[in-house]
Amino acid sequence: PAEEARALSALIERRVHEAAALRQRLGLPSTEPGRETDAYRLVNAEGDGLPGVIIDRFGPVAAVQFTALGMKRNEAAVFSALRSLPEPLRPQGIVEAQGGSFAQVEGFSAQARVVSFDGDAAAQAAVLDGKGGVPCVEGGVHLSVDVRGGQKTGMFLDQRDNRRLLGQLCRGARVLDVYSYAGGFALQALKHGAAEATCVDSSARALQLAQGHAERNQLGPLHTIEADAFRFLEGAAPLAYDVVIVDPPKFARAQKDLPAALKGYQRLNALALNTVVPGGLLASCSCSQLVDEESFERMLAAAALDAGRRITVLYRGSQGPDHPVPPAFPEGRYLKFLLLGVS
Repeated sequence: PAEEARALSALIERRVHEAAALRQRLGLPSTEPGRETDAYRLVNAEGDGLPGVIIDRFGPVAAVQFTALGMKRNEAAVFSALRSLPEPLRPQGIVEAQGGSFAQVEGFSAQARVVSFDGDAAAQAAVLDGKGGVPCVEGGVHLSVDVRGGQKTGMFLDQRDNRRLLGQLCRGARVLDVYSYAGGFALQALKHGAAEATCVDSSARALQLAQGHAERNQLGPLHTIEADAFRFLEGAAPLAYDVVIVDPPKFARAQKDLPAALKGYQRLNALALNTVVPGGLLASCSCSQLVDEESFERMLAAAALDAGRRITVLYRGSQGPDHPVPPAFPEGRYLKFLLLGVS
């Protein structure tokens, strides 16, 4: 009935506005010198009372991803809610990201598309079809995000605070960023004075973006290597890096995948430990929600034994505060980030 539809639209609008107000409370977007950031998560599904929808802000553009059929059916209300935000929170453009595996499971189709854009065709082309995509800033580093053809909504914003934390520990360091995607960790390391950084990824397009980001921000030297992570690490020089980051994609998508996933993580981290100098750092990550924190730490202990190294946990992190999670929804706390001292 029309009355129920209006009530639902009003609820969606209220919760989008509440989510935007929370981000402002968290200091996002940020204009703090050296830490300027206009790339952040605006709506985090259940965490913002809107299950089935994720909205990421990249500069002037909001990238929307639907992960549930019910919310996809109410997409018009979601887009309208974004347009109703006050200045300067209102996005200039709204883009729908690909639905990926979520859409397949839920039984709907979601192709990347431009939903709306305030401005003429030339302005839209400059923002959405410029070099690499939408311009934005993360932690003072200027980026271009491919919101229509990149992974997820175009960038992994959940690691933003971890990238900044690690970058601050990289002055003078030789840095290896494995599964680098567009170079997030490596770029923050170089921004904070790393001597050099190497990005390893199987995607030539991602490495091209990383190199472009380094050039745009006058950061370097940045080396890029297109390779499978395991094969690269198997042939990497031992004790060659001061700081190593391994941030792989999800290894466990279902419960039946868990034993193999833990073995994969163990092998990956043992290989990575072989490349770290004594006194160096390893940042090990997992975005597999089925791998809990205790299992992840036990796996790292086993990897250290395999590599014949001693490790200590210096810091435990997860996704940033713009990715809120209800206490009764532990599945939402999926990201593990452990910073390890290596000797």
